Amino acid sequence: MIFDDIGSFPLPEGITREWVEKNLETKEYEEMVQRAFLMKVNSGVECPNYPQFRDMIEQFMSLIRNPNYQDEAYLISKKYAVIKELEAVEKIECDVVRVCVTGPFELYYKEFGSVIYDDILTNLSKSISRFIENAVKHSNVKCISIDEPSLGLSPELQPTQEQISIAFGNFNFDVDVQIHLHSPLYYTNLLDIEGIDIIGIEAAKDKNAIDLVDLDDLESYDKKIRIGVARSDIDGIIAEFNAKHNVNAWKDRNIIVKAIEEIENVETIKKRIENAYNKFEDRIAYTGPDCGLFSFPSQEVAVALLKNVKKALEEFREAI
Repeated sequence: MIFDDIGSFPLPEGITREWVEKNLETKEYEEMVQRAFLMKVNSGVECPNYPQFRDMIEQFMSLIRNPNYQDEAYLISKKYAVIKELEAVEKIECDVVRVCVTGPFELYYKEFGSVIYDDILTNLSKSISRFIENAVKHSNVKCISIDEPSLGLSPELQPTQEQISIAFGNFNFDVDVQIHLHSPLYYTNLLDIEGIDIIGIEAAKDKNAIDLVDLDDLESYDKKIRIGVARSDIDGIIAEFNAKHNVNAWKDRNIIVKAIEEIENVETIKKRIENAYNKFEDRIAYTGPDCGLFSFPSQEVAVALLKNVKKALEEFREAI
């Protein structure tokens, strides 16, 4: 199993998303992205995602909905389907890169709501596939992840099987293609999609999530999984630490790091890896934190969690 991360990462101190949007074209932003990527690498992430600092919807929709960039409504011209952060990362030496894109259903749901019109869904799917086409031109891009947090989680979003095929039928690429789900409830609807190789399951915060995934399904359809083995819900982690020690860790970032070291320690993460391996064995292709780390209060805190995952994975590999 390969250690990856979902993508989002805390901004440097003093930097806001508003600053990011105003400075996308600057050298300062490019270097900020590169530094954060190297933090992931130096933390031990084996397949690091480009640092995702922007809103996951607007990062793509601001380009897709721009009429100057469209071939037709909500279909972006391929030359404009470029991820700036990936381009920044490609300017430094890096062996392996993971690329997260926001999925067609998530884009549609946040832009239009739950009533799905197939023609718009089709164009959103094609648009995202064009971002991927441009990304995989880089030979070091080894994994693409389609982020679909609302699929299976929002009761309003209920696509048909045909619409699932429309959404994901364009993603046949010669790299690992993950789909990142925040709930495993919809995973069986994705088994027939040939272009999706790996189904991502968040299993650190909710240890029962892996019980909803059947090994026989994965083997029958030749799918693998990505298992989340470290919690990314920083609010929950700190609340648990505060209640245990009767403190307010939010007042001191050093204490927040201690909270990570205690609640999400190496042994805890290693046990999650072992539990997942005992059920799925070599069907686990990737592992890492449940979700992105943008909500973490600092890059230092995010790095502390990534290092714990790396250490836990090393100990697990030595044990087997």
